[in-house]
Amino acid sequence: MTGAQQIDTATTAAVRAGMWPTRFGPLPFQPGQIWSAETALPGFDALQHFGLISLQTERPFVWLQSLDDAAVSFLLVQAAHFGLRFAHLPAGAMPMVMVLLPGQVGQPLRAHRQAPLLFDGKTGRLSQHIVEAADVEGDGVFAPQAEVQLPSDFAERVVVLG
Repeated sequence: MTGAQQIDTATTAAVRAGMWPTRFGPLPFQPGQIWSAETALPGFDALQHFGLISLQTERPFVWLQSLDDAAVSFLLVQAAHFGLRFAHLPAGAMPMVMVLLPGQVGQPLRAHRQAPLLFDGKTGRLSQHIVEAADVEGDGVFAPQAEVQLPSDFAERVVVLG
């Protein structure tokens, strides 16, 4: 048996036990906490299942963790924390944006303005929408908004750590 087969067998056993490998170690995701991609995220065609992880010390940010590849995760936050508003998005979808970490000390935290991820808390589906610059309002610089709350159907689908 090769090393790859042993890892695959161990991963399969962990998933059957309700534990999924993540960047934070094995975590228990309930069926209602697993998000399915409507269409593959650009550049990540093989990834279809994701979990959202919230760390108490990193709020309001969450991690979008691939459940198909534990090495893949993205730091997200609700678009409102970056002052972003989008025209022409489907009703009922909650837009979140990928966080772009500063390249140098002193630079502001920014978001990927033109590729919001849309989450539907009722269906557990997510999709990424590429939008035109003219359809995005706001500069995309981080400005935390205390009054921005996660919708309850969304919050129930997040694994909270710490």
